[in-house]
Amino acid sequence: MGLGYKGDTGHHHSISENVSDLSKDYPVKNGFFGTPGNTSDNHVRHIESSDPASTAKDFYDRLAHGGKESDILDKSGNKKGATTKMADGTVVTWREVSYSDGSPAVDINIKKSTDSGGLKTQKIHFVKGEL
Repeated sequence: MGLGYKGDTGHHHSISENVSDLSKDYPVKNGFFGTPGNTSDNHVRHIESSDPASTAKDFYDRLAHGGKESDILDKSGNKKGATTKMADGTVVTWREVSYSDGSPAVDINIKKSTDSGGLKTQKIHFVKGEL
């Protein structure tokens, strides 16, 4: 990725700039996307889709729009995901395959955020089903 921002925007976006548009297709409730996952940890979420890989990528691209992106590479140098830092300090990470269950996943880390747009830290698995 060059010196610009993800999506060739003219400025560095905060996460709150992207949440309202994204939440039209992926509703947010109490700061979380999707539904609780199969664990007792409320921060692990599921979003069902007939095509989890493309849904996860769409979700990530829209949420991370206007951030500073860098690739995540495996030991062989192949891209296995990306991480994006937003202007407010939120870090959004997309992985083609999660370690825990093999599904595509997006992590939202608001630990250093100054304007999270109401989101909470969460890990979202994109699983087979109907959106």
